[in-house]
Amino acid sequence: MKVLGIFMFILFLTLAFSVAMDLLLGLGLYHALSQLLNPFWVMEAGEIVMLVIYLLLIIGNQIFFILKKKANEQDGSS
Repeated sequence: MKVLGIFMFILFLTLAFSVAMDLLLGLGLYHALSQLLNPFWVMEAGEIVMLVIYLLLIIGNQIFFILKKKANEQDGSS
C-alpha cells in the first residue's frame, strides 16, 4: 500500500509541477490543463491498450501483495 501511495504522491507532484510551469509561462489554467492531457488525446488504439495493461499490472501487483499479506496474517494467527 505504501508503494501505491508513493506512486500517487509522485504522480501528483509531477502533474502540479507541469501545470505550475505552464502558469509561470503565462498560460491560462485551462490551456495548462489542456497541454497536460494532450498526449492522451493523440494516442492510437495500440498505445491505449499498452497504457491500460501497464496500469492494470501496477494495480494488480499491489492487490496481489495485499491479499498475500492478509493470507499470511490469517495463517500466522490460527
